[in-house]
Amino acid sequence: MKFTTRLSSFTLGTRLLLLFISLLMVSVVTVGVSSYMKARNMAVETVEHRLEREAQLIGYIAENLKFVYVSDEEYFRQQLEANVRSQQNKLKDEGIASDFFYISDEKAVPFNVSKKSEYNFSANQIKSIQQSKNGVIHSGFNGQDYTIAFNEMKEINGIYVIVIPTSTYMGPVNEMAYFTIIVILISLLASTIMISLFVKKLTKPLNELRNTMKKVRDGHLQSAPDIDTSIPEINSLQKSYNSMIEQMMKMVTELTATTKELGNTGNELKDSSQSSLASSQQLVAAIHLVKTGAQQTAASSETSVRSFTDMKDMIEAMVKNMDSVFSSSATMNASAVNGEETLRELITMIHSFERDFKQLANTVYQVKEYSHSITKLVGMVKAIADQTKLLALNASIEAARAGEAGKGFAVVANEVGSLAEQSAKTAEEITKAIGKMEKITVGATAEFDEMHSKIKTNLSMASSSQTSFDELMNGISVVSTKLHSMQGELENLENTLPQLAEGADSFLSVSQETLASAEEMLLASEVQVEQMGATDEIGMKLNSLAESLSGITKQFSLEGKA
Repeated sequence: MKFTTRLSSFTLGTRLLLLFISLLMVSVVTVGVSSYMKARNMAVETVEHRLEREAQLIGYIAENLKFVYVSDEEYFRQQLEANVRSQQNKLKDEGIASDFFYISDEKAVPFNVSKKSEYNFSANQIKSIQQSKNGVIHSGFNGQDYTIAFNEMKEINGIYVIVIPTSTYMGPVNEMAYFTIIVILISLLASTIMISLFVKKLTKPLNELRNTMKKVRDGHLQSAPDIDTSIPEINSLQKSYNSMIEQMMKMVTELTATTKELGNTGNELKDSSQSSLASSQQLVAAIHLVKTGAQQTAASSETSVRSFTDMKDMIEAMVKNMDSVFSSSATMNASAVNGEETLRELITMIHSFERDFKQLANTVYQVKEYSHSITKLVGMVKAIADQTKLLALNASIEAARAGEAGKGFAVVANEVGSLAEQSAKTAEEITKAIGKMEKITVGATAEFDEMHSKIKTNLSMASSSQTSFDELMNGISVVSTKLHSMQGELENLENTLPQLAEGADSFLSVSQETLASAEEMLLASEVQVEQMGATDEIGMKLNSLAESLSGITKQFSLEGKA
């Protein structure tokens, strides 16, 4: 982990230099060590084969000497010593120091030429040699390596042994190793110089690109300087970098222009949303007024419906009283036919008729008063309808000011205006019908007054004289005729009342629909106000985003080619 951290702090040139030198060192050392090991193994094998042949050669010589001097053991020994000395001199001439022994009875006895030898066999070595009898082994003694070749020799009842220090025949190999080390060092030095120059030439343009990129990182967009190199990859890298910088410059320029446009658009959206928000709030206030007028219209319509209902009940009661008057008139006519005997009863009936007539007259007066009350209510309804039309007109104007967002309100405002016009027409029809009813009521009142005076006169005449009975009968006939006429007028009025009641109900329904439409308009206006507020917030966010992008683009400065 620490090595990786330290390595990450090195520059690219240092890394490449270390890599190339490491690879070169590994390869050269590998070749040198492998060559040395191969040469050493070959030298050891050659000496081993040579020693085996020398041991076998002495064996053959000993066999021949034994055959010649079979009877003279001492002379045989002398000749054998002479051949061993000759063999030692021959090896010495070749630069190989040697000692000669023979092992017999688990003891190592040196030949005369090796009496002064410092080499001493261990019991394990003697035992191993006696077990093998023929071969070559390597052993160490007093910190030095030795090569020991041995061969069984029956002529001396033992094993002939040649001991050679390994260093005596490994000298050339060691000299070659020293020479190889010197060559490796010289090669490493020369290669290091060449690699350093190559790495410097390789990393110099990269360092220039790095310095330019540092400036770009700080916000100074500029092209890379001209690089004097023959490496196609670096040239391609420079071209790619310059292309990238050009694209970045174009992108920053376009981003700056877009940011300005975005800021202007955000300001326009902000102003537009604030204006729309104000218009929507004014529209909501106007719709509140429309709603209030619709509520008043609905309340007045309900009052009118109740008044029409009461008037209808009163007219029905008057019709019933007229039936009672007709019944009394019939009784009075029957009594007149019967003669004077029934005159008192007739006078009594006339008194009863007078009372009923007074009650009927009072009823007609009440109808007249209710007609005046209804006329006032209808005037109020007409005024409310005019006010509703005015509010609908104002709502249409405000919706037109709102533009696309106010199209829905314009449709609703037109509907409210239509309903207000229908209410005005219905009020006018009600006014006309009530005017007719007032005329009928006034006529009936005058006729009732006249009839009442005549009834009093007839009653007075019936009380004073029987001769006035005929005039009374004529008066009763006239009264009956007028009552029939008034009954027809009352029937016409009774037939007109359902139409008036239907108109009042229709006006009530229109008023309620107007109120519901006004509530829907109010709800939609409130939703639009909320949406306008959200649009205003979006405009604020868009403006803030444009300012943020403008701050980002200001961090970059565009420069020409270095």
